[in-house]
Amino acid sequence: MLPALPALLGAALREGDVDREAERRAVAAFRAVRDTGCPSAPTRRQDDWRPSGAG
Repeated sequence: MLPALPALLGAALREGDVDREAERRAVAAFRAVRDTGCPSAPTRRQDDWRPSGAG
């Protein structure tokens, strides 16, 4: 995959400008929760896109 491809696809899908501060806060919150070592919440069946039997 080209290194710039995810950024290009993301830009094509978004409308308007990205709120960089909101993005920074969201990433920081995700990392803070991930780094606590908390067990992950169970995935809702309708949100699990893996093939049957993969989970």
